[in-house]
Order: sequence, then C-alpha cells, then structure tokens
Amino acid sequence: MRMLVLDNKDELKLLKKKLESCFPESLKVHGAVLNAYQGNPFHQEILVDSWPSFQVVIARPKREKASETNYFAQSCAVFYRDLDSYKQLVNDTDAIDWNQEFLLQGLQDGVYRTSLSLAAAKHFSTKLVSRTQVFVLQKPLHLSTPTPVSGSKLKLSSLSTTHASLLNETWSIGGNEQSLQYLTQLISCFPSSCLLDARGCPVSWVLLDQFGCLTHAYTMPAHRGKGYIQLVIAALARKLESLDYPAYGDVLEDNIPMQKALQCLEACFTTCFLSYDLHTPAVTGSSNTQTVEAASVA
Repeated sequence: MRMLVLDNKDELKLLKKKLESCFPESLKVHGAVLNAYQGNPFHQEILVDSWPSFQVVIARPKREKASETNYFAQSCAVFYRDLDSYKQLVNDTDAIDWNQEFLLQGLQDGVYRTSLSLAAAKHFSTKLVSRTQVFVLQKPLHLSTPTPVSGSKLKLSSLSTTHASLLNETWSIGGNEQSLQYLTQLISCFPSSCLLDARGCPVSWVLLDQFGCLTHAYTMPAHRGKGYIQLVIAALARKLESLDYPAYGDVLEDNIPMQKALQCLEACFTTCFLSYDLHTPAVTGSSNTQTVEAASVA
C-alpha cells in the first residue's frame, strides 16, 4: 500500500469538504486539514492512502519538525472509512513514526484496537489513558452567555505567550518544560479567548489545539461559579465560526461542572468518544500516562 502526502491547497480544500460529510468521526483530522490549508502554523502533514478516493486520513507532525522529547506536540489523529485499510497503511508504511513515544487520537473504536494489535510487533506498549465524550457547539453566533459583573474590570481578550506559564501551572498534567513549550506554541499559532483582570492576568480561558479542538478550559478558583467559562468558550466559538472552523471539544465523563457549563451553551453531545492512545517504546519502560488527559477541554 502506498502513502500520499497532500500539500496542495486545492487538494486540502477538497479533502476538507469530503471530511465534513463524515462528522463527527472525522472532526480531529478535519481540524488539522483546516490548519494545514490556512498556513499550517503547527507544521502538520496530511496523509491519505489514495487520492481523490481515500479510505484513511492521518494527520501527523512533519518529520523534520517532530520533537523527540515533546510528546504533547508529537501527536497524530486518524480517521478511516475502512478499518482494514487503516491497519494495512499503518503496518506497511511509515505513516506512523515508531521510533519514539507518540500519542494517537481517534474518534473510532478501531483506532485503539488496531494499536493493540500492531504495537507489540513494533516493540511498543500501548495504553488507553483517556476516553472523553465529544461535543459540538451549534450556531455559536447565536449563543446567549453571561457577561462580566458590572464594575469587575474584567476584559474579554485573547491569550498571550506571556500567559503560558500560568496555563502550565494550572494544567492538571502540565508543570514541565515540554508542556510549557506546547502551550506557548498553541497560543502563538491558534485563536484563544480569555478574561483578563485589571492587572492583565487571565482569570478564565480556553484555547485551541493543533486539531482544531477546544482545550484547557479553566477558571481560577476565586472566580468560579460566575459563568465565566461559558463566556470565554462562546467567544472562542464565535471566532472559530468566522474562520469556518467547527466549534467542538471533548470532556471527561466525570467532569460534571464542565458538562453543565456546556449544557448552558446548548452543546450537542455526540455519540463519539475520543480515545487518547499513548504509544511507548518497550525499552523505555513505563511512561507518564497522565500526559494525554490534557487534551480534553477540562
């Protein structure tokens, strides 16, 4: 089986349209295709097994840009129309880099099952470290959201790279140099939304990952219970709609407060669950499997 890299804008535009007919299962790779089409700031590659008819799409970091240590950025997303074609592509080509630890994301059950069957032959261990429910925000421009309390001096804005350290400290699986580098890159590359206090410090925020997915939605403890997270999510969703991005994300099943906040935004919870599969070379032993949970909205 051959593997093709799509880098022509006309090809990416056509692929984007084809993937839209496969929502919600194709949302992750669709977001990467959009990013690649609009300048490719995260340096991703879009692979297919054939063109213009295809059975498999994989979004991965460009090999020359891939980091051997930053597994936050070293992440791939998969969508397939035919599971056997996906298995064959991964097994017979270098579509997946089996030389280092990586994260594989997919909204179809076969992605994880295939990982289990192939990883052993590649001398890798595979762990399903997170499984989150996917949601989509419908008609973001019409969302009714709360506004900051009068006199609070809170200002709706976008995140700056100077805020990355705060985001890293408050990220449940952050706190290290790799996660800081990753968050800085996301802020630099993609739209975000936040509420700033009078000192210019974020009190609530949400940003976008390299697959067009809402991530790291957070409100500082002293400011919770005021609806600020709905405000920043709605603001970012409106930005995304203006850029022709679907506004979607994922949330842990036990994160009831975030689920309630999303319900207030009339989020549509799909039947899809997003699996985060961490692949680790067997020679390295165990890994920090908490890493992947950061990808969910909260």
